[in-house]
Amino acid sequence: MKKATEAWLDFAHRDLEAAKLLVDHEYVSNAVLFHSQQCVEKCLKALLEEADVPAPHLHSIVKLHSLLNEEAGISFSLDEDELDLLDAVYIDTRYPSGIGLLPSGFPTKEDAQGLLKIAEKVYRKTATRLSG
Repeated sequence: MKKATEAWLDFAHRDLEAAKLLVDHEYVSNAVLFHSQQCVEKCLKALLEEADVPAPHLHSIVKLHSLLNEEAGISFSLDEDELDLLDAVYIDTRYPSGIGLLPSGFPTKEDAQGLLKIAEKVYRKTATRLSG
């Protein structure tokens, strides 16, 4: 594994661990969503880096996922609902201008737990793929 790939994966792991530490505190559910989204973003960028596709300076999980398929020739399954949810939370969980952060309003502890599960799954799949 390339050093740059390792760095992306390490930063993804740090975001995952931050989300895990915060997930039981509903008051900061938006931070859990943010760190979960960041974990997934960095995992996809690690895969791109390893495939010699420069990681673009963007945060859209949908676009990064399509780059994996189109530019890197990597099949990495995430369902459309997960992709859309991950894209929806990036800005809206960081700034108050996006109140209505999710279609149901400010994220709940259950919302945070759900997105954390997606991030954990993506991290595991990425780490396995890169180590194998």
